[in-house]
Amino acid sequence: AFVASAFQMEQRRRPDPRTVEVQRAAMAELGAIRETTRGKAVLVLGSVGPEWSGHLMHQYHTWNYYLAGSVLAQPFDMEVAAADFILTHDRVESDSLLTPENELVFLYDSAGIDDLVELYRATYQRAVSGDPVARSRFDVYLGDDALTHVKDPCVREDLRWRHVFMEVVPEDPKNSHEWRLPSGSNLRIWSSVVPFEGQCIAVFPLPDYPVSRIRTGHHGHRRGSPVYDAEGWKVEIPASPAPD
Repeated sequence: AFVASAFQMEQRRRPDPRTVEVQRAAMAELGAIRETTRGKAVLVLGSVGPEWSGHLMHQYHTWNYYLAGSVLAQPFDMEVAAADFILTHDRVESDSLLTPENELVFLYDSAGIDDLVELYRATYQRAVSGDPVARSRFDVYLGDDALTHVKDPCVREDLRWRHVFMEVVPEDPKNSHEWRLPSGSNLRIWSSVVPFEGQCIAVFPLPDYPVSRIRTGHHGHRRGSPVYDAEGWKVEIPASPAPD
């Protein structure tokens, strides 16, 4: 029984091949970026592109490890003008883009913030063109390929909700193997909240199979954390069809 249990746990912990491939490619790109940013100040921004981000887990800790030797800052921790570089998974065609050959992780000089804000603005406006499916600390919008959280106005205090989660329950349990927790339960991914122009946005990719429920929100912080909040918040959204 012990051997069978251990085997099943290992199978559940094993990521799918697509996730492994994407993670390896991103790590290679970060390794090259590290040589450029060593000893410099880097502003780390979340992503508003839903195409790939569900396959890169724990990206915040990835930055810390692969960019050791650089000074890393999150939004509101550093003025953009004080940063030597900007790091994000979002690509925009810009004269400030320093890694045009990359596919997953992109480095910009500080002037690139203008082009990134234009992307954030367009993503925000596209998301709020309909009605929210839920309201809590953030308004939640459900699109064909993404779940989007927005907040307006957004101030420094709102950034204690910097990382929000999405959990989906597939209609067909066999689909749960694609993105899942190490325990083998439902897909849960995290997204960083991106502040810009007094607003905030966080984007989650949706799987390409029908789901029965979507849960999203932010877990309360444990006592003793820098931003202790016992309650957190969570909303549940009804079933959504698979994107065409």
